[in-house]
Amino acid sequence: MPAVDAAAPDFAAPGYAPHSWRDRWELKRSEQAVFESHRKAWQRIVDSDDAQGIVCEDDILVSEEMPKFLKRLDSDRFGVVKLDGFGAHRRYGAETGMNGWVVWEIVEAVPSAACYALSKSAAQRLLVDSATYCETLDDFLFRSRAGLCPVQLSPGVAVQRMCCEAPAVPTGPASLREQRDPGRTAKGPPLYRARKEFKRFLNSWRLRAMTRRRPALAADLPPYRDG
Repeated sequence: MPAVDAAAPDFAAPGYAPHSWRDRWELKRSEQAVFESHRKAWQRIVDSDDAQGIVCEDDILVSEEMPKFLKRLDSDRFGVVKLDGFGAHRRYGAETGMNGWVVWEIVEAVPSAACYALSKSAAQRLLVDSATYCETLDDFLFRSRAGLCPVQLSPGVAVQRMCCEAPAVPTGPASLREQRDPGRTAKGPPLYRARKEFKRFLNSWRLRAMTRRRPALAADLPPYRDG
């Protein structure tokens, strides 16, 4: 499905609510467009006759293990399942089995929403919660909510090309996520910034005992750029 184009003359982000004391004070137009693009995908899942859907951005490499995994996907139990890996280390919560596959509870912000699975009920919940937003898509999507705790698949069955040692491809139109956006965003008033830093400190303290890990990748995917 076509993405929302931040450069289009009629671009609009009806849910964007700057200066609302959320995770960000402002978002760039490109960040708004990415968020609205994924909201379109969530709406399509809700409107479909299927119980779940897979959202994939257009710059990913997909493992041949993907079909095997999809047969084991349990969206009724795990409403949001992050399927792509990424090179950064993060802290994760409990490790759980899912029909022979392993998932980790996501407990802090993780990058990349390039490939993930959603149950229909999770898609509906995300649409309701994002009626107004001022967060990047990644931070919003993988944030724990009451009754909805996203998980990370390891090994991942997809990866963004820019994250791994992938072969070069012919130059083509950049995806919305890759387009350079020179716009600047305000960081917010001092009280807002102090409140945000305090919340980060509390979260780091809460997770201090957890070990940083990063998802493995399926064996047929290229390795991360940093080895």
